[in-house]
Amino acid sequence: MWENKAAEALAGAREVFFRCGYEGARVDGIAAKGKVSKATLYAHFPSKEQLFLRVVDTECERLAAEIVRPLQGNANFHEQLEQIANRIIDLVLDDDYIRLLRTCIGAAETLPEAARQYMKAGPERAIAFIEANLKAAEERGRLSIDNTRLASERFIHMCISGVLIPRLLAVERSVDREQCAKDAVALFLKLYGVKGASSSCEAE
Repeated sequence: MWENKAAEALAGAREVFFRCGYEGARVDGIAAKGKVSKATLYAHFPSKEQLFLRVVDTECERLAAEIVRPLQGNANFHEQLEQIANRIIDLVLDDDYIRLLRTCIGAAETLPEAARQYMKAGPERAIAFIEANLKAAEERGRLSIDNTRLASERFIHMCISGVLIPRLLAVERSVDREQCAKDAVALFLKLYGVKGASSSCEAE
């Protein structure tokens, strides 16, 4: 019974936090939107802080799952990098992701734990996924990387360069997702690719 109520409560909290921000959200409004009593809400989430952190964690898990899902097994390495790049760009183009990021940025000074929660549940999972793929490619002689963690972070930044800031600021700008992905991969391989390494080999 509570599982269904919890889902409704979290959905309501998500909507209120995204619309009003962390500081502007009121527990009364969250309870009303989630169709639960304020007492019931407090029984399971003792504070607004804990409720917000739960929303952040749930949203990050949902959004990060799209990036870390298995790659196409028959794609070559170059194609796999483009798959990952497209997923990263799609995430930045997702309105819910932008709302989440704006809300976490707004809450960071008042509730630093929100920023840590966001990093742990979202970007850190994406970085680990990319790093595992880069390490595998390096072992097959396709990349030359001294620091795979740093290379993974750089790959993400190459993908979102010119896309994220306009999205955060609600500046209308057309985005050619596939071209952005191709450009990011080309730049990454120029920096880390091994000359003469074939990108047409089947993924192992």
